[in-house]
Amino acid sequence: MRQVEYATLHCPERGLESCIYLAVERDTREVELSEEDRFNYFPATPFPSISWILSGQLHMVERFGGRPALGNPLPRVFFSGPTRSPSVSWSPGAVRVLTVSCYPEALARLLDLPMSQCVGSVLSLEDVMSGKRLDQLVNVQFDGHANPFDQVQCLLNRLWVNESTRRVYDVRSWLAMLATRAASTTGITGQRSFQRLVKYWTGQSLRDLQLYARVERAISHGARTSNEERLDFSDIAIESGYADQSHLGREVRRVTGLSPLKLKALVEHSEAFWMYRLLR
Repeated sequence: MRQVEYATLHCPERGLESCIYLAVERDTREVELSEEDRFNYFPATPFPSISWILSGQLHMVERFGGRPALGNPLPRVFFSGPTRSPSVSWSPGAVRVLTVSCYPEALARLLDLPMSQCVGSVLSLEDVMSGKRLDQLVNVQFDGHANPFDQVQCLLNRLWVNESTRRVYDVRSWLAMLATRAASTTGITGQRSFQRLVKYWTGQSLRDLQLYARVERAISHGARTSNEERLDFSDIAIESGYADQSHLGREVRRVTGLSPLKLKALVEHSEAFWMYRLLR
């Protein structure tokens, strides 16, 4: 478990490591935040998720410009598909939200839903699944004295058929795990077959997934530089597998919406970029 201000990062227990990538709990009930600080900035991600709004209200920001346009309040339990661009949400007051991010191939199996149909979607869980499993997920009862993530894991342990796998800690190691699985899949004999299988499993191309891995590695390198040190983006680019600094800048902007220098400044000083601080 890792914490930053008002947020906690949870890792799954052993039996769910092939289903859950990680979980994040955001709780601002004990603090007064300004309107600006109640925004939540998220990078693009290959990992879909299910979120439970345990307290308060949450809206997605649907566009930018002088005054952001807010969508309708999100359902108490909602599904978010993989994303190809960064996203922003906002809460009108104090909020407590648990988000459980899963491997796309695992959540596709759990929800019986092709992940290729879900990229960029934010929907009520009732819109993407039905039956007994939906009832169980929607009606999770969060005891005020119990860890909400423990409650979800208890339920998923009953729904998920465990597959032995090694724990992965970043996108790069997850892609290596997918390659290992594909190698043991009947009929996968070449690179093109592997690429088609990966897109079927995850909803995104292998090329897009490799982009996430490079950006994640670059942000990790940047995070190890202290505030007093000057970032050398040329070195970060080389260490992260980029052709040059310009290539690094383009891909970081695609995933986060910001240049590497601007991103670092906001992660260090803006409450709204708490997710980046938690993940690094």
